[in-house]
Amino acid sequence: MSTAMEGLGRDAGSASYLLPRGLRVNLGCGPVMPKNWMNVDGSRRAWLMAHGAGLDRLLVRLKLLRATAFRPGIVHHDLRRPLPWANDSVAAIYAGEVWEHLEYEDARRLTNECRRVLMKGGVLRLCVPDGVEFWENYLTIFREEQALEPAKRHVERLHSHVRMYFDDICTRPPGLKSFGHFHKWQYDEVQLVDLCTRSGFKDVGRQAFGVSRIPDIGVLERSNFLIVEGVKP
Repeated sequence: MSTAMEGLGRDAGSASYLLPRGLRVNLGCGPVMPKNWMNVDGSRRAWLMAHGAGLDRLLVRLKLLRATAFRPGIVHHDLRRPLPWANDSVAAIYAGEVWEHLEYEDARRLTNECRRVLMKGGVLRLCVPDGVEFWENYLTIFREEQALEPAKRHVERLHSHVRMYFDDICTRPPGLKSFGHFHKWQYDEVQLVDLCTRSGFKDVGRQAFGVSRIPDIGVLERSNFLIVEGVKP
């Protein structure tokens, strides 16, 4: 394993951070597939592109499938299974809007797996929707409507927000419907920091959008949600 260092990232507690040289992994990449990163996705379309890119192109030409953002070279992997890298072999792991799609125990095991494969000094960065923001928005709507006379209230605003929770967040549809973009957990800063800390990461804390120990985070990060980062000791 190489111990050489590369790049200057921005650290929450110092002017720079020296990231180990090595593989950088983008878990649950979706359409965001930057060069110089190993882009990993567990979707069925990613499987098709990883194992039969020619067939995928044919199905698109026949108009049986829509064109996909996945490119040849994508790695298909079910994140509920152990990660396919050796101990201490990865420099950085980024996961944007992935952890919330896993049952909590699966997310805990995956966080442990990230610690296993990361090198000493390697960085894990997670971005998830912020549960606190969701409920703060709910309370804002509630208080605005509560302040009105009953006849002037628009209860549909509350119905819409609550429906979003039960339709898309913390849902567990049966069978194959449980795959895809349904959320199976809702995180906040306290929970996510605790998850990473219990998995053995140090210097775990919330980070601002685009501010990271990973130098080229800008090629990956698309959402200004709840972002937590930790270092393997």
